[in-house]
Amino acid sequence: MNIDFLKKVKELISSPKEGKDVFASESLAIKTTLLGGVLIFSIFLVFIVLILEFLTPEINMEIKISGPETAKAGELITYTVSCKNTGNVIIENPELIFNHPDFSLPEKGEAMESIASDKFGNFLYPKEEKKFTFETRIFGSEGEKGNVRSWLNYKTKHSSVTQMSEISTFSTQLSEIPIDLELDIPSKIPISPETKNEFKFKIRYCSFIDYSLDNLKLEINSPPDFNLKESRPEAIEENQWNIPVLEKNETGEIEVRGEFLGQQEIGREMTFVVRLFTTIRGEKTLLKETVKKSLTYKPVFSISQEINNQSEYIASPGEMLHYQIYFKNIDEKSFRDLVLISTLEEDLYDLSTIECPKGENKAGDNSITWNGETISELRYFQPKEEAKVEFWIRLKPDYTPKETSEINLVIRNNVLLGEFEKEFTNKVNSKIEIQQEGYYKDKYGFFENIGFPPEVNKTTTYTIVWKIKNYYSLVKDVAIKAFLPVQANIKSTHCSQGKINIKGEFSARESVYPGIPADFSFENNLTYKTQSYEVKYLQIIFKKEVPDAFDKDVPTTGYFGRITLNSIMEFQKKYEKEILAPQNFKEPTGYVDKFTRLKLNELLTQGIPAISKEIIWEIEKIEPGSGILSDPLTAAFQISFTPTLSQKEKVAQLISGVSALGQDQWTGETISAEDESIDTSLPDDPSVKEGKIQ
Repeated sequence: MNIDFLKKVKELISSPKEGKDVFASESLAIKTTLLGGVLIFSIFLVFIVLILEFLTPEINMEIKISGPETAKAGELITYTVSCKNTGNVIIENPELIFNHPDFSLPEKGEAMESIASDKFGNFLYPKEEKKFTFETRIFGSEGEKGNVRSWLNYKTKHSSVTQMSEISTFSTQLSEIPIDLELDIPSKIPISPETKNEFKFKIRYCSFIDYSLDNLKLEINSPPDFNLKESRPEAIEENQWNIPVLEKNETGEIEVRGEFLGQQEIGREMTFVVRLFTTIRGEKTLLKETVKKSLTYKPVFSISQEINNQSEYIASPGEMLHYQIYFKNIDEKSFRDLVLISTLEEDLYDLSTIECPKGENKAGDNSITWNGETISELRYFQPKEEAKVEFWIRLKPDYTPKETSEINLVIRNNVLLGEFEKEFTNKVNSKIEIQQEGYYKDKYGFFENIGFPPEVNKTTTYTIVWKIKNYYSLVKDVAIKAFLPVQANIKSTHCSQGKINIKGEFSARESVYPGIPADFSFENNLTYKTQSYEVKYLQIIFKKEVPDAFDKDVPTTGYFGRITLNSIMEFQKKYEKEILAPQNFKEPTGYVDKFTRLKLNELLTQGIPAISKEIIWEIEKIEPGSGILSDPLTAAFQISFTPTLSQKEKVAQLISGVSALGQDQWTGETISAEDESIDTSLPDDPSVKEGKIQ
């Protein structure tokens, strides 16, 4: 230690005041010297680190993929890719590559998707992280895995050559294929060893995938001795059918007819396999496979069934069904004391309505039994002898599906005679309901109305709301129609789906059927011996439409007699395609039903166009369960109505009854619904006490 420094310290101690000042100055100098040394040392360390980093750069990229481990086929899924620079070097021109699974349909269309450098800001700095998402739909068989891969291409200031990070992978397993593929083949196939045996079966398919599938192909592998003779629709190749497009809840059916060649062994197992494929980027992908095995047997009875006199009847909710079961002994021996049992196996049946005059049925039971006490052939059934039993039952008019997958309904009747069993299946039409509501105080808030109460020659606005429900199967090409009186006009429209069209322009032209009011439309079914003004207007129309049946000299009395009955039948024949065909009627009915009224009202409007005379709400498709398991589809329109003097102190019609027609995609049938007209009394609006015109 410096001797001079010690001397100074001693002097400071001996002289307090002087020593204190000197000591403070020296202390400050020491602190400054120490701090300066620490700063220099720190700068030195940073400099050393920078040199080391420059001499030993560390390039490290962390690529992570996250997404669902399981998914349904066709479900839209999202993958997230995280890119993090965990090294100490700046990454330049980064480009992220994402490889979608082999059998997938990416939302952006390309199987290999890239994120360009500019999405990164052209650089990825140390410790910086970027995330990107990719959407796709995976297809394949249940249990298969879709594998995705991702990596980063980049450069650094140390190298102009493009480098590639390690490849990151991720797998998603297909947990479910939301497609029904059904082989409608009985568990036992009747075979006669001596002759060729004709055999038919059906293949049904339905998609529950929320995505339109295309490029589908269906293939059948049948037993070697089965010869396919024809199918509906026709096959494009042997045992192959094309399905151009399959939308959600859409159903298809293929009926196959063929025969078993040569002698067939009784008790042999027959295996049928049906497969559904799609094509993705030129590669054939299996979606669904169904296998059905049946045993051959030699039948001793032949059993057939008719419902309402048709072998392949399509039923409707609420309809009364007349079952006739025919059976025949095709064996060479007689049978004694047989019992025939018919079992109805679906919830659609209203078991309380069973009527079986010669059969036995316990209240609430779903089976009907016949024996030799009431059917003599069952007591002693001789070879080649034939007989039948019959019963009646109604379908529930208001059966409600419990979940969205409960679609494309059928009714099944299982018939057991001795040890012989046969199942019969019939399709059931969907049910649509149309509800028409009218308001001045619009509870839904679609429009603000003015002008209440209605007065002669003053305009009042009203809101008309339509709600449509669909129960059991996909319905397409739906048209909902109603007519406005001359005094009403459309101001505004709204619909949740589809589009609203308005037809007609007002002119002071007379009706093509003089004597019928311009705002009249048929709203009631008319039958024999009815007397009303509607019958009178009906007779006026018949004078022009079917003059051979209703002569111009016959008075229009308004009484539904024999001449009117014959005229209706001729009218229905004239417009057979619009009245009889949609109901599968081959002969005219002779009474005015809803389809006849639809045609009559259409003819009335042809002669009297008016402003916004006809309103048509067109909907491309309505999913099953709409309005039942989800909100109904809704349309609303605001009308202005200006009453005339002749309507004073009366309730006036604002809109006619509404009708809805659509095509059931499950049955191929035209189905319909109706609701009543709305007048100024507005029964749906509690704020309106009286709707008379003032």
